[in-house]
Amino acid sequence: MSKMIPFDPALLSRPGWIFDCDGTLAASMWIHHRSWTHIVGKQIGRPFDFPWPLFCSMGGMSAVDTCKRLKADYGFDLNVEQLLADGHEFLEEHLAKDVTAREEVVAVVHHVRGLGHKTAVASAGRRDHVFTTLKRIDITHLFDAVITAEDAVRSKPHPDLFLAAADRLGLKPADCVVIEDSPRGKEAADAAGMPCILVEPA
Repeated sequence: MSKMIPFDPALLSRPGWIFDCDGTLAASMWIHHRSWTHIVGKQIGRPFDFPWPLFCSMGGMSAVDTCKRLKADYGFDLNVEQLLADGHEFLEEHLAKDVTAREEVVAVVHHVRGLGHKTAVASAGRRDHVFTTLKRIDITHLFDAVITAEDAVRSKPHPDLFLAAADRLGLKPADCVVIEDSPRGKEAADAAGMPCILVEPA
């Protein structure tokens, strides 16, 4: 088993561990980045350079909110439904063959489960993409619950996804720890009253 990401050992007393998917459990943010550059470029009719730091800062944002941000920054009027359709096609192709696990984060999943703790995924991604990713890296069986965009009205940085995960695990928010790769994810964990371990996105 790979070495785990470092964190405060005192957190191991908490019985619930909630993991973001893209960029955290899976090294898949670069695929989502390629997807967004592809689908936005297709819609505006020219190549689109989506700066990586900006993209990562928007991790966990809904497609609607991402389009609002791009309009504010670049002036694009984007068709969200068309973007979602084009993005689905791109992601289903590439997630199924190109995504890899972040072994140091998956090692944490194994460790806390070995202690008898419950684990969940809480992702702002669409359910089909999240499950494609989890199946590709063969870790679906390691989670007691998988929460996706379809399970909450509001995306990150609102706490809804993490609160839904805690509820599905049958635990209080204060009993849960979150592992995330995005500032918005940490904001969501803070709003949920859960300590957050932040890792670099991948």
